[in-house]
Amino acid sequence: MTRPGPIVPALALLSVALLTGCSAPSTEDGGCPLATEDLDKETSLRWQLREKHDSYPLETTESIKAMVCLYTAADAPQQGDDPLTMRTDLVEGPEVDTVRKSFEQTCAGNAGRVREVSRAQVCDKNGSVVDGLIAMGDRAVNVYWVNADMAIAVKLTPSFERIVAMMAGNRG
Repeated sequence: MTRPGPIVPALALLSVALLTGCSAPSTEDGGCPLATEDLDKETSLRWQLREKHDSYPLETTESIKAMVCLYTAADAPQQGDDPLTMRTDLVEGPEVDTVRKSFEQTCAGNAGRVREVSRAQVCDKNGSVVDGLIAMGDRAVNVYWVNADMAIAVKLTPSFERIVAMMAGNRG
């Protein structure tokens, strides 16, 4: 039996590094498209991956299933003392176009305005950004605050935009 040469492990590491951008699942957080360490850095809060569901219906289009990851920050309690929660929905395949259209329609329907941020889109609602969409090819990640109150949404808008840009592969 022959052993793989040193080039095989190097190629494996390189392929993982190349896939880390463009919303590829991270290996640190169970395949979710966002690492808790990145959330910690961008928001100055302590995050943990609370739940992961591999085939879960989208909030806006229940017929589409996504890999859903819920992150919580207990040190930023919201109304009812619930922890601040961020959700990512990863969809792959032919449903990506439906996800794009749904994002734009939902934003407009909630009195928001879609705008571009570093190869991604965010929904700006009265000066705060609470959800974004990173869609490239046959992969889309919708990322949003689940329960942010207005004060925290406004405060974290710059962080949210950096998170979306980072997920789109624009690490700064």
